[in-house]
Amino acid sequence: YHVFSINMRDLGTPVYSKRFFAEILKTFKQESLIAVARLSGKPVGVGFLIGHNGKLEIPWASTLRKFNPLGINMFLYWNILKIAIEKNYQIFDFGRSSKDAGTLKFKKQWGGQPLQLNWYYDLEPSCDIPVFNHKNVKYEAAINIWKKLPLGITRLLGPHIVKNLP
Repeated sequence: YHVFSINMRDLGTPVYSKRFFAEILKTFKQESLIAVARLSGKPVGVGFLIGHNGKLEIPWASTLRKFNPLGINMFLYWNILKIAIEKNYQIFDFGRSSKDAGTLKFKKQWGGQPLQLNWYYDLEPSCDIPVFNHKNVKYEAAINIWKKLPLGITRLLGPHIVKNLP
């Protein structure tokens, strides 16, 4: 949780609560696990995995940015894919990415094949489709402030904010 919450803060994104993840692990004991990459015994990368019906997915993953030049992300995913093979999963879902994002390029280099996801909105005729991403100038100031907040504040406030985001 420490690695994940630091990375989310550094991205300018509110973090889920520790309890949120604990409930998933408790509810899906056999299907979920956490992969941890360590350097000198300390966690520097994490992936939260959930498996079901021959498919393993990684909805959340993070590394500490200062260790990224060491290839922690590559090491983490190499070992996660190894786990997927050892446990006979037929499909590995790398999770969603925006078109042309760096995360999509990362996933493609592992052989990931993009699958178009469609989002549907039930809006009033006079409303525009909301744009919820870091490129929306409407959120730029909030994102930049969030990145500068102390970690404890983002862990306290994040769960109350993130539950209202799509």
